[in-house]
Amino acid sequence: MESIEGLNELIKKRLIENKGSIKLTENIDIILYGKAIGISENQLLFKILEIEETIDWEAEKLKEQESVEKPTCPKCNSVFSSDIKFCINDGVKLVYPDKLIPKCVICKKTYTNGAKFCSNDGGAIKLDDDVLYQIEANEPSIENTNTSFQENSTNGTTSQQPIYNFPKRYNKAPIGKRFLAYLLDAIITLALFLPSFYFLFNIYYGLLTDNYYYEGYDSNSNIKLFVGIALLILPLIYSLIKDGIGEGQSFGKRAVGLMVINVNTNTPCTKLNSVGRNILFSMISNIPFIGLLLEIIMIFANPEGRKLSDLGAGTQVIDVNEYKNS
Repeated sequence: MESIEGLNELIKKRLIENKGSIKLTENIDIILYGKAIGISENQLLFKILEIEETIDWEAEKLKEQESVEKPTCPKCNSVFSSDIKFCINDGVKLVYPDKLIPKCVICKKTYTNGAKFCSNDGGAIKLDDDVLYQIEANEPSIENTNTSFQENSTNGTTSQQPIYNFPKRYNKAPIGKRFLAYLLDAIITLALFLPSFYFLFNIYYGLLTDNYYYEGYDSNSNIKLFVGIALLILPLIYSLIKDGIGEGQSFGKRAVGLMVINVNTNTPCTKLNSVGRNILFSMISNIPFIGLLLEIIMIFANPEGRKLSDLGAGTQVIDVNEYKNS
């Protein structure tokens, strides 16, 4: 049932929402509410001025600042205190409310009316890419995330605040640098193969020219064969563990400023990760006709430049400087 108190609350709410400026022509519900309890439009104008003088605008401004400054989960819209970085409900990284307002990708004008394209330049209206990623990506659950605790002291009491370590998203590594690193590593692998080639070719050439039939296949030949086969291990080992050397850098990647990381732990690729990554790459690349082509296509098509072998091994090639600055 309508009452004078209800009308006062409605007017006060509209004044605060519009920061002290409301027009009756744009607030028909106030007019109808007033008529229901016998208050004319002229009387409403005086009542608006009267209620406006009772509002503590400084207090309302502080309330607004507090609500704006509180980080919010972009997925579930839960609001948290400023000392919490990730949502305790779904593990998504918190953002400030201004990040949740859609903007034109060209002129950055904000829209809250559900428009899809900007009226100024026709640009698409959407949230920032990093916020969209947080909303759309399949974030890991808190149970499957490395969790540590820090102690917070408030009002003389001490409590433990969980810290959730979620995987960080990195940009795609420059394709030109990746190609150059691949070429350098191929040259290094070839150089490691040359000693083995020398011994094995020596034996092969001797058989081809029948020298061994005349001179005999002596113990020196056996030694050459053993050394040649043993030296084959060098290029094989390098090809497998190269991305786990040092801080996840093969010699080729180190030369061009790239590295490989484990996307699940946000740490440099280990030798074990590298073995899995390169075995998968070898298996996929050797699929007749399409294997190597698939891997190349994935580098261009995947937003993070991850090949099928990267997806399978949980790795990504990134720029070293981006990792150091994160």
